[in-house]
Formats: sequence, C-alpha cells, structure tokens
Amino acid sequence: MAISLSDFELWKTEPVTKAFYLAMAEAIEKVKEDLSLSAGLDSNEDNFKRGYIRAMFDAIEFRVEDEDGN
Repeated sequence: MAISLSDFELWKTEPVTKAFYLAMAEAIEKVKEDLSLSAGLDSNEDNFKRGYIRAMFDAIEFRVEDEDGN
C-alpha cells in the first residue's frame, strides 16, 4: 500500500495523531529520566532503554517521501 506525502501530512494534523506523537515524546522523556537514575546498575537494562529511546525517536522522525524521492 502506497502512502502519498499529502495523505501523510494530513494524517499528522489529526488530533489522535498529535496525541500519539505527544505520548511517544513523553515516553522518551520518562525513559531518559529512568536511565539517568539507574545507568550502570544493569547493562542489559541500560541497552534496552537506549534502544527504546532510539526506536521511539525514529518513529517520531519518520518521513514519507513524495513520488520524486524528496
């Protein structure tokens, strides 16, 4: 299924989408705070939290390219 740039941009203006993006940003901040308080106690947990933050950041920064590849 192809998604056009205009459809994606329209979707980002929807209230539920804005709430979803806000929830992801808040989750990033919470995990960053948790990591700052517990870093070094469990390296596996630290790695998980860093991966979680990166994944959420990548989801927030996701972009759809238009047909010209821009």
